[in-house]
Amino acid sequence: MDLTAKLSPERADFLRRLKNGTCSHAFIVEGAKGSGKRDFALWCASALLCESHAHAPCGVCRSCQKAAAGHHPDLHLYGEGEKAITVGEVREIIRETGMVPVDGERIVFVLSHAERMQAPAQNALLKVFEEPPAGVVIFLLTEARRALLPTVRSRGQSITLSALSDAELERTLRIRQPRLGADELSAAVRASHGSLGEAMDFLSKDATQNRIKAREWLYAAFGSDKYRLVSLVSMPKYKREQAIAQTDAFLRLLFDLLLIKTGARAVLLSPEDAEELGGRATKRALAAMCEMTMESRERLEANGNVTAVMTNLASALWSAAN
Repeated sequence: MDLTAKLSPERADFLRRLKNGTCSHAFIVEGAKGSGKRDFALWCASALLCESHAHAPCGVCRSCQKAAAGHHPDLHLYGEGEKAITVGEVREIIRETGMVPVDGERIVFVLSHAERMQAPAQNALLKVFEEPPAGVVIFLLTEARRALLPTVRSRGQSITLSALSDAELERTLRIRQPRLGADELSAAVRASHGSLGEAMDFLSKDATQNRIKAREWLYAAFGSDKYRLVSLVSMPKYKREQAIAQTDAFLRLLFDLLLIKTGARAVLLSPEDAEELGGRATKRALAAMCEMTMESRERLEANGNVTAVMTNLASALWSAAN
């Protein structure tokens, strides 16, 4: 059985190289924000440190679980915060590459936000990146490979991450948020287009609350009580950023309803909401509501009075829906 069949091309290729002994000691992992660079590097670390060489990464041994959580004694993480990795930290990395592994045969280093490193820090890293001690593997994670010095770029194997498959994204989210309900998980996967960052943003507390409020807006707009819609949309004392985020959440639900009206599957709405709201809304009404909401968002971006913009939006939505 081919164990790489369900993996992304990047993970499958890494595993094949590891199995046949052609795995590099230095990697430059490039991907957009939210593409899962850190998760990819930790997955590779699990494979490198796994106690089951024949089935690495097994995902169940002590080493795999520690590496996946970023807590393995032979896994060293740098650049996790907002500050760039410094020359002093690079010197620390060089010192640690000379240590003996604690639990296994390898030591793995993951350096996040490598594009933020200044030239002196990159130059200090160059020697160990080019010729690390035996058993040392280094991953540089970056949103922009071109921001690295040519001498650094030329000494690492480049990996550009593609979007995660739905199965991979679901598996990663289950690890990140084991208490996540099946409906929430499914919606996050559908809404994020293979981006782990987008999925995590989707599941954040603020985004979840905005979707709940947006759903209330929809039911009020297609209901029988105009005052309820006005109170929901215009009564809260939104700060500008909050109002923009809330209109964005409402727009996404409107687009979801438009998808339903064309016969497509809902991305965000539950089957029950899709059936109920889809029966009340017309394509014309939804298109008008989308346009009104986008215009209101533009006014908010242009520093329009928040209360006035939201009050006018509520009246316009009611007129379009009824």
